[in-house]
Order: sequence, then structure tokens, then C-alpha cells
Amino acid sequence: MLGLGASILSPYVADAGYANSHSVALDGTGDFFDTNTTLQAQVRDSFSISAWIKLDDGQSTAVQYIAGASKTGHVIGFGVQATGKLSFVHQANSDIALYNANAATFSNGATDWTHVGLTVTETGGTTAYKLYANGEELAGTLTLGVSSTNQCLYSSDINLGFGGFQSGAGTATFTIDGFIDECAFFTGVLTDDEMSAIGSNGAPTDITGHDHLYLYYKMNNSTDDEVGNSDGTLRADAAFSTTTP
Repeated sequence: MLGLGASILSPYVADAGYANSHSVALDGTGDFFDTNTTLQAQVRDSFSISAWIKLDDGQSTAVQYIAGASKTGHVIGFGVQATGKLSFVHQANSDIALYNANAATFSNGATDWTHVGLTVTETGGTTAYKLYANGEELAGTLTLGVSSTNQCLYSSDINLGFGGFQSGAGTATFTIDGFIDECAFFTGVLTDDEMSAIGSNGAPTDITGHDHLYLYYKMNNSTDDEVGNSDGTLRADAAFSTTTP
């Protein structure tokens, strides 16, 4: 309507009164946030992921995973490559897709807070992906592909982790060295306007009540899920910090 999109019409635009008191500090040595849920049924369909991250180095020596779960033949991994490019690896029933941003979002030595987003669209054909930084879609390249049939056969008993690539009970690899905040999982595809409303304001917004919101961790000195589907757990040396976007 009049091209205003989510900037006016969305009920979850920036809230000047939202107090973001804490984030989670991670040191890159196995610390991460465990959602305590596999999301197996949810990732068989379209979904979206949203989070704020502050890396100690935007181009580290290895990939750092914003969110992930890994089991043989069945993987979801939203990460930052060593080149500073956002990427997503998706595997279901041994079908695999790699979707990489064409350009780096994070420069060498970058330490800025950045909103990152991902959408995964089950199309009935080959699954489609979008990557976002600070509310803007990034041009990307798809390598190989996951069919709709195989996406619907995703099977895993591994919980989704934020800040790492969870590969076992309470353990993760390729973890973030830095901070993560405002972690959310949606059972649907966020529009460009919705992703912009969440990530383009320079600071987090309270997205409680957003359409299709399934998990939402404000990380305000609590691991509670604001939606109530699965409270999380800080693993290893992960700890709350007052460093926030």
C-alpha cells in the first residue's frame, strides 16, 4: 500500500522503549547457545532465522556459525565464512545445497554489531534461499540444490544451536568468537520489508508477536524462549554480557 511496506504497517517496527540489557559472549572454543529443540518438523518446510552478531574478527581463520545443526546427511548451517561472506549449507536426505553471498559483509578485523538474516523457501521444486545483512538482501550464488521431496525428509535428533554448529548433545564446532543476541526462528519466510523492519534500524526491536515466530530469545540475562516453545541453555563457557547492539 503506497509502497510503505513494513515501515508503517508492521506491528513489530522499531520500539524506542525496548531495553536490550544483555547479549551472550562466546569465545570461539565451543561456547554456544542450545535451543534444546531439533526443529525437525519445522525445517522440513519454509523457515527464517534472525540474529544480531558482533564478531571479534569479521574474517577469522575458519567459518563461524550463527546457527546450525549437523547430522550425517541432514544439516542446516548459517554461517560467516573466513572471507567474511554470509553463507548457508543445507542438506536433507543427503541432497545438499550451498548458498553463498557474492561479496563480504564483514571486513578483516571488523567488530561492528550486525543484524543477519536467512530465509529458506520450500518451493515445490528446488529450495530457494536469501541472505540478509542489516535488513538488506545480499546477492548470492547457489551451488547444487535440495529438492522439495528431500527437504521434507530432513531427519535429525540434533538440536539447533545459535553461535555454533551443534553436532552432538550439548557440543558444537565452528563457534562464534564474539557476541550473539536476539536469536529468532520463524516457521515461515520473512518478506524483505519484514527483514528490513527487524534489522535495518541499527539496534534490536522487540519482535514478540511477529507472524510465524516460533523461537525468540532476547538474551536479556535469561535463556527463556519468549514464545514458550523451548527454553534454551548456555553451553560450555557461554555467558551473559552487557555488551549490546
